[in-house]
Amino acid sequence: MKHRFKAAALAAAVMLGGCAKTSAEAEIKIPLLNAGSSFTTAAAERYDLDEFTTVGGKVDYVYADTLTAPSSANVSEYKVRKGDKLNEGDVIAVLDASMYDYELRNRRIAADDAHTRWQSSGSEFDRLDWEQKKAELALIQYKIDLCTIKAPYDCIVWKTEPFSPGTAVEEGAPVCTVAKPDEVFIRVSDKKELFAFGRAVTMKFGTEGTFTGTVVSEPQTGSNSSVLIKLDDGELERANAEAGNIASAGWASVSVLDYSGSDVLCVPEKAVTNYSGSTYCYLDENGERVRVPVETGKTVNGLTVILSGLTDGDIVSY
Repeated sequence: MKHRFKAAALAAAVMLGGCAKTSAEAEIKIPLLNAGSSFTTAAAERYDLDEFTTVGGKVDYVYADTLTAPSSANVSEYKVRKGDKLNEGDVIAVLDASMYDYELRNRRIAADDAHTRWQSSGSEFDRLDWEQKKAELALIQYKIDLCTIKAPYDCIVWKTEPFSPGTAVEEGAPVCTVAKPDEVFIRVSDKKELFAFGRAVTMKFGTEGTFTGTVVSEPQTGSNSSVLIKLDDGELERANAEAGNIASAGWASVSVLDYSGSDVLCVPEKAVTNYSGSTYCYLDENGERVRVPVETGKTVNGLTVILSGLTDGDIVSY
């Protein structure tokens, strides 16, 4: 009889009485003086065992873009919060551009005067002078336009800064970090050896729902390295709908299959004894307990895999 056990369910020992024959030909059988004592018995049986390891993961937009201040200025408006979805061209922040007012006025006057001279003279020299003055005016207007920081594409706001009207920022200082909404990854740094490239995983964001993903980077060595997991097709949309905005949550619980055994012989973990470098089980044989050496494998949720020393139906006591 074969049973299916998964890591989410605790394994229960099968309680049996009676006697059974042991089939291990090279067993060391030692009758024990306390055979009349009361013991729990269970049969060695076959199971399918799955064990999952769960680690914490961080939601991350690996290919995010940080937008910076084009010049030193004060913040006039700051319009976004983390998790906001923006369309291309939506305003993120406005910086005070009044520093350019004087230069803009002068460049506009100079360009208008140059245009008037060219219209009057018709000379190539005056035309080229007007083109130069017009370009200088356009450059100042371009700098002014940069003070209104806009979404460069349809995006999600991944990181914001603690700005309010009047906050002074330096040229090159980060203003906001945005990313394409479908380029979200889950970054895992613990037990990276379990997360081989292409391996399937399941994830939870908070308490709602379970979602699937795939490892898309090879594990790297080093304390600061991590592996990346991408949600499977359709799972990001479902996660945001069922578990809320996962970018705002920031964290995930990631489960990966650590061990899978199909049709493996098992006994309750408590039925296996280790002493002086030896591993053995006690068999219930004709009313006596005899000790039999065994070779064991993985223990999953209270069941220990028996690689040799026992066969199906052997009755162990503990």
